[in-house]
Amino acid sequence: MKKLLLLILVITASVTATALGAYNVETDDDEYVSDCIYFSHRCTWGPIPAERINLKKGRITFYEGDGSSSEKIETDVMPINATEKNVRFKTNDVTIATVDENGVVRPTGRAGETVIDITCGNAKSKMKVSVIKPVKGVVMSQSSLTLYADKPVAAQLEAIISPADATVKDIKWTSGDESIAHVDENGLVYPNGVGETKITAETADGGYKADCSVTVATWEKRKSDIPITYSNYNMTVEEMAREQMSASPTVFTTGVYAATEEEVLSFVNPENLVVSYNKYQFLDLGTQNDVSADTLNAYLNGKGILSGMGDVFKAAAEENNISEVYLVIHACLESGSGTSDLACGVDFDGTVVYNLFGIGAVDSDPLYGGASYAYSQGWTTVEDAVKGGARWISENYINNHSYRQNTLYKMRWNPENPANHQYATDIEWPSKQAEDMAAMFEAFPSASYRYEIPVYKGMTKPKIR
Repeated sequence: MKKLLLLILVITASVTATALGAYNVETDDDEYVSDCIYFSHRCTWGPIPAERINLKKGRITFYEGDGSSSEKIETDVMPINATEKNVRFKTNDVTIATVDENGVVRPTGRAGETVIDITCGNAKSKMKVSVIKPVKGVVMSQSSLTLYADKPVAAQLEAIISPADATVKDIKWTSGDESIAHVDENGLVYPNGVGETKITAETADGGYKADCSVTVATWEKRKSDIPITYSNYNMTVEEMAREQMSASPTVFTTGVYAATEEEVLSFVNPENLVVSYNKYQFLDLGTQNDVSADTLNAYLNGKGILSGMGDVFKAAAEENNISEVYLVIHACLESGSGTSDLACGVDFDGTVVYNLFGIGAVDSDPLYGGASYAYSQGWTTVEDAVKGGARWISENYINNHSYRQNTLYKMRWNPENPANHQYATDIEWPSKQAEDMAAMFEAFPSASYRYEIPVYKGMTKPKIR
C-alpha cells in the first residue's frame, strides 16, 4: 500500500512540472496583450500565485452617445494552474467609462480615453478604453479640378470631415484611373495622362466618401481658352516711355539708380512682355481666381508671418473684389516672404503695428513711413494688415473709379495718365511680381483668370506666347 501511494505522488509531481506547450500572439494594440500559456513548476498541493494576466486584446472602443454598449474584458490568469484567480478591475476615469466586478465596461457619455487597471494578487495588466466622437460625413474642398499633362504640376485636395472635432480623421485617397491622375496619401493629385477620372476620399471611421472630378488636358489648349481684352491708347510706345521719364523711374538691383529712357522703353513695350512669366503683368487683378484658402496656405507654408493666413487673404480678396492670388504674391514680395521688420511687427509710439504691402514705405525711410501709416490705420494684427492693405489697394488702384489700374502693368505705368499715380518707381516692379505670380498660377493650374493687354498707336495686337 505504501508503494502504491508513492507511485501516485511521483506521477502527480511529474505532470504538474511539465509544460503543456506555449504560443505567442503579437499585437500592435497594447504591450499587455498576450496568449502565452504555461504551467508553474510547482506541486499542486501548494499555493501557486498569479504571475501575469493575459488579455485577448488591448483596447476597447465605443462611440460617444452609445450608452447601451458594453464589452467584457476577457482575461486568463497565468500560470494556468495558479490557485489565485480573483481578478479585480478599476477604471481611471469614470466620466469616460465604468467597469463592474465582472470586467464589463460601459461608456458613460464623454469622448476621450481612459485605462482599466486589472489586478490579480501581484499580477497586473491594463486595458485601454476609447470613446470616440464619430464621423458623420465628409466633403471635398472642391468638386472639380483641371490639370495639364504637359505641365505636370500637382494640386492639393482636402477632405473636410464633419464634425470638425471627430476623433478619427484618417482618410484613404484613391484614384478612379491611375493612368490619368494619381493621388498620394495626403490628397496631392498628379496628372499622368489626358482624360477624366475621379479622386475619392474615404473616411476610416464610417466609410463616408467624397469625390472630385479631375480633368487632365494640355496646357497649350488652356492658353487658347484664356480670355484677352485689348485696351487702345492714342500714343506710340516711344511716346509712352518718354512721358515716364518725368516721374524719375529707377532701377533696383544691388543699388538704386536712375533708369534711362531706353531701359524704360524695354519694360513699357507690351511686345516684350507677352512671353514667359512677364505676361502675368497683364492679368486682370479685379477678378477672383477661384483658388481655395487651403491652396493659398500650401503656397504660404514656411513664409514667415504669412504662414497659415490663406483664409484671411481669401476673405480680404472677396471683400474687396480683387485677385486672391495677386494679393498673396504682392504681400510675399513686399514683406520678404513674411520676414521683413514691417511684416513681423514694428513698435511705433508704444504700439506694435504690421504692414505687409509696403504702403507708405517711402524710399527715403521705408521702415518709419510704413510703420507710421500702419499706426494711422490701426493695423495692430497681421489680419488687420492683410484686410487693410487689400482695401487700400482696391480703393486706390485696382477698383478706383478714376484710375482703374487693374493690372500690374497699369499699376506701375498708368498708361491712361503716364507718370502719375504709380505704385512703384522701380521699372522692374511688375516683372518681379509677375515672376512670382506665374509660379503660383502654374502651381495651381485650375485657377481662372483673364488678360488685359495695352495696344499703342501703330502697334498690332500682341499675342500671348
